[in-house]
Amino acid sequence: MSQITRRIVSMAWILSLLIVACSGRSPGTTVGPSTKVDPAPSSPTVPRATATPTAPTAAQPGPDAWLVVGRQGAAGTQVILASTGEVEYELPDGVPNKTWGRLLGASTDGKTTIVSDLVVQPGFGGESLSVPGAWRLPTIGSDPAPVGASEDGKTIVLVEAGDAAANAPTTSRFAILRTSLDAAPRIVELGGEFEYDALSPDGSILYVVEHLAGPPDGRYQVRMIDVASGVLRPEVVADKTAEAEAMAGYPIAQLREPGGMVFTLYRGPQHPFIHALQSAEHWAVCIDLTADGAADDAAALDWGLGAAPSGSSIFAVNATLGLAATVSTRELSIIRETSFKPTAAATIRLAKFGHQAAGNVGRRVVIAPRGAVLYAAGTTGVVRLSTKDLAVSGWLLEGTRVQALAITPDGGSLYALTSDGRIVGVDTATGQTTREVPGSTFDRLLGIVPAS
Repeated sequence: MSQITRRIVSMAWILSLLIVACSGRSPGTTVGPSTKVDPAPSSPTVPRATATPTAPTAAQPGPDAWLVVGRQGAAGTQVILASTGEVEYELPDGVPNKTWGRLLGASTDGKTTIVSDLVVQPGFGGESLSVPGAWRLPTIGSDPAPVGASEDGKTIVLVEAGDAAANAPTTSRFAILRTSLDAAPRIVELGGEFEYDALSPDGSILYVVEHLAGPPDGRYQVRMIDVASGVLRPEVVADKTAEAEAMAGYPIAQLREPGGMVFTLYRGPQHPFIHALQSAEHWAVCIDLTADGAADDAAALDWGLGAAPSGSSIFAVNATLGLAATVSTRELSIIRETSFKPTAAATIRLAKFGHQAAGNVGRRVVIAPRGAVLYAAGTTGVVRLSTKDLAVSGWLLEGTRVQALAITPDGGSLYALTSDGRIVGVDTATGQTTREVPGSTFDRLLGIVPAS
């Protein structure tokens, strides 16, 4: 085992102890969801800000939390205690499974890349593999959270990093590995500009976006690579409801659901849309969203996606434009749309995190754990909506430009990363600020684990 792997495994062992300690249970006890319920969305207890925004009112500190954060100019992430800002340990950039039981990571010095599959449990280690060249885990749009692992956890895909990617825009290369890390990767080289899109649940098909010359601007098509052979299939994954229509746009956010559904929200030439890919069955459907505000270059990037815990629907929300839609995951169509008074207009980037016991995954849009409400950030605060009817039930942190959100498992505390690099904790029931995390250079908020 390499020195970097031993260091990361040691840190992972500490993380698992912290999760056990923070849960208040003895080792070996399964950490289940909190028994607390989400704040009721029917009564907007959070007052609107006045014309001149004021600093949020401080309240008694709520339960403490461990936060997984990134800092400006620094690779990897840190686990810090919200109340003190104390750095407990460092982690590589990686893809966790749903419970943070395993972490697939990749780190490079520019000449060699170390790929690690780490088991986050006391007494266990992990495998690592050295891959020649500079590689990284892929990301979607401006979301900083890595992706690239198949649903069954057996396959991982890397894309070229650094100068190698910048100097060869007409050639695209992917490294496909088994997560057992017992064999050299299969290197797939394609002529043209291709980007990672998704993996089928069993890792047998790699979906890539092939960028094409316009018009329209941003034209693309989705192609399939057979992982076993590394061969690009000749067919194109087209919208089965409108095969003749050219797809065009730029990805903003992505949700990956069990069973192979992958929802990618695009900014299109005329309007935003959701590209719904069934990666297990090789078909797709495009779901158009409203064109309102599409001409606003900054606000058009503020769309985000969130998934209902039941899996029956997803939500597309733009808090800056004041627009929201509910999409049925069964019918793959919009079943409800609404508009509301927006918070403001500017580009935001919200959190993506994957610890199931520590809150739901979110980017721009965060769904409260029991699914009754969702939170979406705009340039001057966070709006709270009922997932039942998309009605506005309150505003938090009005007058504050928010870049990232993370919510605790009981739905009682929301942590917000502000544009000036601060992290603020808010009581969701009262809207009052409960704490400010020491430090002012944060640029990523990727996870949250209760500390009490």
